[in-house]
Amino acid sequence: MDFLRQSEVIRWEDGEVKTIVENTVDDEYTYLFIDYLPPRKFSTYPKDLEDFAVGYCLGEGLIKDFIDIESIKLDGTNVLISTKLSHDPEEDLEQEGIVQKRKGNCEHACVCRLLEYQGVNSDNAGGIRSELKTIKPSTSNLTINATQIIKDIRHLTDEAKIWQKTAGVHVAQLKYEDEIIIREDVSRHVAVDKVIGAAARKGFDFSKCYISYSGRMPADMLIKVIRVGIPIIISNAAPASSGLDVARSGNITVIGFVRDNRFTVYTAPERVNLKK
Repeated sequence: MDFLRQSEVIRWEDGEVKTIVENTVDDEYTYLFIDYLPPRKFSTYPKDLEDFAVGYCLGEGLIKDFIDIESIKLDGTNVLISTKLSHDPEEDLEQEGIVQKRKGNCEHACVCRLLEYQGVNSDNAGGIRSELKTIKPSTSNLTINATQIIKDIRHLTDEAKIWQKTAGVHVAQLKYEDEIIIREDVSRHVAVDKVIGAAARKGFDFSKCYISYSGRMPADMLIKVIRVGIPIIISNAAPASSGLDVARSGNITVIGFVRDNRFTVYTAPERVNLKK
């Protein structure tokens, strides 16, 4: 099922005005309920939500491996995730520097009062775990040919079915050996979470995977990639300086500005065979 809505709109072109029917993405709010943590709110293209849930938990450092998830249940567009780690609200407050985790009823009551004011997290822009305290540099020896980079972005565009109909979504593509996973979403973060989650559920070795996607590459996006161990990310857009700082620390390869016959390698160029 494609979550699309048709609307009658007015188009102006070269001085002429006409009424046409245009497709738009029928996006909806999705809430992730992870263990005992406060719910997280996202605007999504509501397909492949199980993949999104797994990829989000991995990218945010809430789990280390897919096997850390005990169950995923869908209730409409709400996703209920239970993990072996039984995360609790104090963790979020620790991440934000509000409280230090201590035992005792007094601290628990304090946390509960804080949550009354905290409300629901909205973290499409990378989440409260969008900083890495420690970075483990990638040691992956995965390489990619220059001509393949161009082919991958073309394939990304060719297979972006919802984007072709609406131009209202981002698309992400994960490649592992001869297998390709493609997901779309109104959020670039969620699109990447979806392909990461789908790959984790299939048991792919992330050190041998790379991602191509449509979107900028700031630090919060590249942190997801570093956390799961993916060594290469490709985009038709540009990285931010914060993203490059993180990429250098994590020794991942960032390739941007991919066009018909050119691209720019920003970090770890040894993974790109520039002669092919």
